[in-house]
Amino acid sequence: MKKILCGLSILSVITLGTAQFALAEPSSLGLGIGWANSPYKNYSDNYYPIPHIDYDNELFFIDDLSAGVYAYNADNQSVSIGARYLSNEFKPHNSDNHQLKQLNSRHSTLLAEVEYSIVTNWGGVSSSIGADVLNKSNSILVNADYTVPYMQDNLVIAPSIGINWANSKHNDYYYGVSHKESSRSKLRYFNADNSLTPYAEIAAQYSLTQNIATFGGIHIDKLTGDAADSPMVDNSTITSVYMGLSYNF
Repeated sequence: MKKILCGLSILSVITLGTAQFALAEPSSLGLGIGWANSPYKNYSDNYYPIPHIDYDNELFFIDDLSAGVYAYNADNQSVSIGARYLSNEFKPHNSDNHQLKQLNSRHSTLLAEVEYSIVTNWGGVSSSIGADVLNKSNSILVNADYTVPYMQDNLVIAPSIGINWANSKHNDYYYGVSHKESSRSKLRYFNADNSLTPYAEIAAQYSLTQNIATFGGIHIDKLTGDAADSPMVDNSTITSVYMGLSYNF
């Protein structure tokens, strides 16, 4: 299993590559909607569609915006190698702050990623490391999380906690202010160092029929260090809420 009970990743422009998920059966399609606030000053809240594709034949997987192959998959453990779309971005026109409107855009990118997961009687643990392969941000991201699912009849609830580490190049791209940008915007020059982002999530699924299920959840990130101290940022607590419907084959 790539994630406990398989996962449904969703887009968020404000996280550090966090894999947010709602539970779903293997081989399923779905669609939903999500909302997230932003850490950037006077930045528009983000409403976004959640397309869901989940396929896993224990050799190859597609997990929404990520896909890959298993290097090892046995005894409740797996090592996978794949690619994941990192949706972080900053668009100056989405901010009502005059200074932020003078900054350069920050773009999404593609990560090459290696992930290790293990499922035990006490829950599931996964860890991953990913690197930008499109030379957009030169990000290196490391993640670790722990999930304990609870099942009752047609309902599954999966609380999880985790932490992300982002290197200085990632943070400087998404939260730094260059000398040229500082001159234009009058924001102070800011060269961001690496940082940690702890997070918590509660994801849930309720099966309406054998094939149709609803899903939803809430995810909270807490920016720390230079990510939180950036002159671009005025909100270090980022909340995402999502819900949708899936069809299980």
